[in-house]
Amino acid sequence: MQKQTDNIYPYVAGTDATTVFSLWEATLGQTWPISFPRFQQILATPDAQHFVARENGQLVGFVATSRSQRQGNWTGHFMLLLVDPAWQNQGFGSALHEIALQHLRSAHVLVIQLGGLVPRFWCGAPDNLTSTHAFFRARGWELSETVYDLSQDLRQYTTLPAIYQRIATQGITLNVATQADLADVLSFEAREFPNWLMHYERCGRLGDYQDILLAREQDGQVVGALILYTAQSHAERTDLIWQALVGEDAGALGAVGVAAAEQGRGIGIALVARASDLLKERGVGVCVIDWVEKTDFYARLGYTKWRAYHPEWRDLS
Repeated sequence: MQKQTDNIYPYVAGTDATTVFSLWEATLGQTWPISFPRFQQILATPDAQHFVARENGQLVGFVATSRSQRQGNWTGHFMLLLVDPAWQNQGFGSALHEIALQHLRSAHVLVIQLGGLVPRFWCGAPDNLTSTHAFFRARGWELSETVYDLSQDLRQYTTLPAIYQRIATQGITLNVATQADLADVLSFEAREFPNWLMHYERCGRLGDYQDILLAREQDGQVVGALILYTAQSHAERTDLIWQALVGEDAGALGAVGVAAAEQGRGIGIALVARASDLLKERGVGVCVIDWVEKTDFYARLGYTKWRAYHPEWRDLS
């Protein structure tokens, strides 16, 4: 273990990016194909720190970490760990894992997530990488929770009129946001869904107001919202990175939320239905909805399970 730990160094994008991407392609490229620009974009996440393992000058392993701050507390993210197939079972994975934990502890992180937020590769350990599960379980990760990415081919999608009729009789309107709506959107998210506030702030900062869909009462109060993503969205956004799997014309929707006091009125399903219609109108073929727990809700509109993940959080204090 000590020998391998001594062979670990900080990742330098300018010299290591191409080799690390080749390592991705050798280990995960068939299962999780991704473009090099997207790969670099994920690794460039704010507050990131990555490490490489070398043997006789050859890069044989890589680990990616980042951190995010919520309400004054730092959460660490264990984003990715790769070891060259020819160098596996020789302690490099264990050494990279330990270096990542040491770094996050030194970065004042109290909780660490197996997976990432935004940008990220995955929200947890992918279910289809079964060989990695034993590795993480042996190092204290339980992998007991399961969440899903959902998908649907929108080229045959049609919303049932009754979904829109139900909210129309209650005076609820659904509209794409403009810049003038942003303050109301952010106020709603800060009050109802603070964990999603950063996503809406980012859409606003990048000028993607057309990718925010709002539900309003007759008096103008925002009671629900979600975020859209298409190939026309701002290039900095990474809402969907698996176009090589689902198609270059793929899109996404997410951060779907209805005010707690207004749930049960059909607003949420109408938001998702309208978003699906909008994505179809914008030329999206397959729509992906990531990090979903309540899959039955989206199944009402035809969305089915596409990928599964095991996110988890560990206390590092």
